[in-house]
Amino acid sequence: MADVETKSNGKKGISLPVVVALVIGAIVLQVGLLLIAFRLFLSSPQDSPEVSKPHKEDTSTNPTVPRGVIVPVEDLVVNPRGSSSRYVLVALGLEVENPKQGEQLRQELMIPVRDRVMSIVSSYSIEELQSAGIRDTLRVRIRKELEQTLPGIRLQNVYFSKFVIQ
Repeated sequence: MADVETKSNGKKGISLPVVVALVIGAIVLQVGLLLIAFRLFLSSPQDSPEVSKPHKEDTSTNPTVPRGVIVPVEDLVVNPRGSSSRYVLVALGLEVENPKQGEQLRQELMIPVRDRVMSIVSSYSIEELQSAGIRDTLRVRIRKELEQTLPGIRLQNVYFSKFVIQ
């Protein structure tokens, strides 16, 4: 029995590697819980389900199955109103009645279209651009203003292929 007591050398407590492992595990657990909390409580309005009263839909502003020719407007990077460090990336498709109008839009009128869309998007603040329903508002406004800008071309619809706020 005396031999067993001399081998223990008086060590008591938890070893250093076990303490380090427990501390690292606690930190990882806290970071994980923090990420989950942010994801649940600070999610954007577009991610959360929206409860609203049913309303009559206006088919002229809602995207439908394309009937005409869709002309792509490539990526536009815009600084929103009141923000120098944030930007919005927008790409559109403009639906016109026939291929002739589509070709005219591509060849002759793309620069005025891009300029007008950039002006419209940059007139909104970040908060406005993050609000629910802004895409529908932008779709209607872009369509109305481009119809005034484009002589002889009737836009049937405006589609968003990209809408990114950074």
